[in-house]
Amino acid sequence: MSDKVYGIDLGTTYSAVALVNDDGIPEIVKNFVGEDTTPSVVFFDEDGTVVIGSQAKQTQVSDPENACSLIKRHMGEEGFEQTILGRRYSAADLRGQEYTPESISALILKELVSDANSQNNLDINKVVITVPAYFGTQERQATKQAGEIAGLEVVGIIPEPVAAAISLCARQEQDQTLLIFDLGGGTFDTTILKSCAGQVEVVAIDGNRLLGGADWDQCLEDMFLDRFKEQAGLDDDNDPSFDEDFMTELRVEVEDAKKTLTQRASANILLRYQDKKEHVKVTREEFEEATSHLVAQTIEITRRVIETAQDKFPGLTVDRYLLVGGSSRMPMIRTALAEAGFNTENTDFDLSVAKGAAIFGQGELPVPGFAEMSAGATDSASADSGDSKPMFGIGPGRTVVTNVLSRGLGVRLVRENDKGEFEEYVNFLAHANETLPLVASLTGGIVEDGQSSVEVSLFEQGGEVESEDTRDNKAMISGPSTTIEGLPPMRRGDPIEVTLEVSEEGVATLLVVEPTTGRSFRAEAAVSVLSQEDVKKAKKQIAQIMTRS
Repeated sequence: MSDKVYGIDLGTTYSAVALVNDDGIPEIVKNFVGEDTTPSVVFFDEDGTVVIGSQAKQTQVSDPENACSLIKRHMGEEGFEQTILGRRYSAADLRGQEYTPESISALILKELVSDANSQNNLDINKVVITVPAYFGTQERQATKQAGEIAGLEVVGIIPEPVAAAISLCARQEQDQTLLIFDLGGGTFDTTILKSCAGQVEVVAIDGNRLLGGADWDQCLEDMFLDRFKEQAGLDDDNDPSFDEDFMTELRVEVEDAKKTLTQRASANILLRYQDKKEHVKVTREEFEEATSHLVAQTIEITRRVIETAQDKFPGLTVDRYLLVGGSSRMPMIRTALAEAGFNTENTDFDLSVAKGAAIFGQGELPVPGFAEMSAGATDSASADSGDSKPMFGIGPGRTVVTNVLSRGLGVRLVRENDKGEFEEYVNFLAHANETLPLVASLTGGIVEDGQSSVEVSLFEQGGEVESEDTRDNKAMISGPSTTIEGLPPMRRGDPIEVTLEVSEEGVATLLVVEPTTGRSFRAEAAVSVLSQEDVKKAKKQIAQIMTRS
């Protein structure tokens, strides 16, 4: 087994794999058809094999019910369903087999690594997988489980903007404050971080995991569909949107049209339905107007993350605005950012994240001769220590990452409302963008006289902003394990001490103490949708499936 690590950008629409070569330089591993990226599409063939990538994407057009795409938007989701041509399908409809989002992602990961190994004549099973910065604990754990199901050793899970910063600024010796604007196929993140050689400090993150290029695609699809119906004189009684063949053809044309509008002022496609045939045109100006609300969301979030960073560090200024993610190529994005006062820089959009993950991953492995290497070694020279080399100008060891909490954490409490009724609410002890590790505490009171037990549950922020409503948040620690039983009859208001600890890796632990008796419980957040038994079963299932690109 090789001592190298693959960096994998497991994207919503496209994925990429990178490796640090023997010269210490990160490079993209092309797939078997010579492309830098692979479509994150899975097709379940009738012969029992699973097709991944470009061929799966092409086959999806003619047989969408047996294909899966945009699965990243469902990571960590219970009761997974997908919508195909306006209809809902459960995961069990995929050739009669049940798959979770983690299992489907595992199939993608399995094929990516298998393909990369065959291209390099290597045997690597260690990986670092990237996730959107705004992914919560549950989605991050689900991503790790996907790697485990694929039979891989997951060396690390790191935020995509951190990986991008490592790749883009690995040679930079002076301190820089960066804003990473990452608009991918299905998710959007904006992150402010400080970077210097070998160190990345996340200052603030924000984003929307349900905003991405796919939403621009949908707008463009609606524009072409409406214009075709108008030009062809079709009404609701003869609506082509209910025709699977027409809609799949439209989606193929729309994807090409979107690429055309990136380069040209207009796009023209030919659409056919029954005896109708029409050339339909959409201009870039029209497309930009129709999607202006989506662009506005990215600008709002970008401004918000800057405000958050400046609240933490008054006077903070951003040195560089870096565009990452394939959807950032759209001219409207750079124009809108420029109008908002942000002087952006283009990057290698689709590839920097995977490269940064590879750099980070390789630094996590023991380096032979590390003690003998010069602390000031650069990417062009190293101390005489055998075959060991420094990592891409950031020293021979690991990249030090200081992260922040992606979403707020709070405990469920009870209060009396204006009507004299008790109501539950979430009291946040830790807030998004607080630096990790952290410790927070509060002292609450017993609700009722005579109470002999107390339960304290931990919740994670569910939306973009904190909400006291328990229904808007995800339960992370709850149930019998979070209850202190057998207390002597308590009086209303008697104290209960609650302490929340969050590690550097984002693992949350809750300590609850009744000070009079000293009775307590300590519980670590278990946020996985899949149990360890579920992971074992899924791993066995995936291991038996033959995949091909």
